[in-house]
Amino acid sequence: MTTNEVRTVRARVAFRAPGEQINGLEAVPEGLWLSDQQNNRTYLIDWDGKVLTSFPGPARNASGTSFGAGSVWVAANVRPEVVYRHDPATGHCLAGVPLPPGGGGVHGIQWRPYEPGERPPPAPETGPELHPSAPGGKLNAGPGVSGTLWVTRPGAHRIDHIDAETGDLLGSIPFAPDRSHGMFWDEADGTLSVAETNGGHILRLNPQTGVVLDEWRIVGPEVHALTRSANGRIWVGDAAKNEILIVEG
Repeated sequence: MTTNEVRTVRARVAFRAPGEQINGLEAVPEGLWLSDQQNNRTYLIDWDGKVLTSFPGPARNASGTSFGAGSVWVAANVRPEVVYRHDPATGHCLAGVPLPPGGGGVHGIQWRPYEPGERPPPAPETGPELHPSAPGGKLNAGPGVSGTLWVTRPGAHRIDHIDAETGDLLGSIPFAPDRSHGMFWDEADGTLSVAETNGGHILRLNPQTGVVLDEWRIVGPEVHALTRSANGRIWVGDAAKNEILIVEG
């Protein structure tokens, strides 16, 4: 983080989150998906905080939450480090995507399609079936099918970019502060804004290089979860108070 003066904004409380301790947040047209790190449930709420649906999941210390490729994605912030994929209508867990080793826990995730010019990793070569009369099931549908995930790895001071179907590492960028958490993508300029919880700083990054393009600070809440809705409104999940806030200014 820069040592120079950064602009500050405040956030007002919109409502309390359902559950016990919010730790993941993603804006969608219907409202907000969020995950709770204590009861490990994931909720869809409307813009006034009313619960529309919820479901339990296998993620423990459920942290990052995102939506894409028709699925809700929820990260586990304990070993094994896995992002779980859910059917939003039923809550059924469809897959578990293991993360690259050596990164510690997971605090935030952001689903993205493959951007123009990005290429999925090659599919592994297939060999003969061990039992041709009863061929084994496939591990996954193959790289490139389900887009990508950006994943904050605070213990390793990096943000990983992975194929959302296979977990293959596409790249990593550095993140110097100690406690990276939620993030959102800016469609207008193709940047990634990432929260660091200890000081409430938001760093806007070049996702190809990790270069910090801008920095600002949210005064008041502990900034854990972070998302931006289609109207440009920035939402914050404060796990310490189990509150959802809206950034002002």
